[in-house]
Amino acid sequence: MGDDESLIKARYCRSILKVAAISTEQEARGLLDGLATEQPTSDASAPMARAERAALATIRELGKYQHGRTASQSSTEWLRAMRAIELWLNIHNG
Repeated sequence: MGDDESLIKARYCRSILKVAAISTEQEARGLLDGLATEQPTSDASAPMARAERAALATIRELGKYQHGRTASQSSTEWLRAMRAIELWLNIHNG
């Protein structure tokens, strides 16, 4: 059950980042701030939990970076967050 919940959260995070990418700066900051409150899934398997924690950490870093500046979708922080989410999703598919 924990891995399924984590997978849903990964898909949600990916969707929100995609929306943030096409949003105004203010809207993107709000979306990233919302994702920054996500907590790790309590009963996920060890590989899924590691990937989830790493992805959530990169999302928080992106959110901090986004405050006070424009973080384009091609920025290192943005790409790192998207890559971490894809790795998180691939744990389930692997």
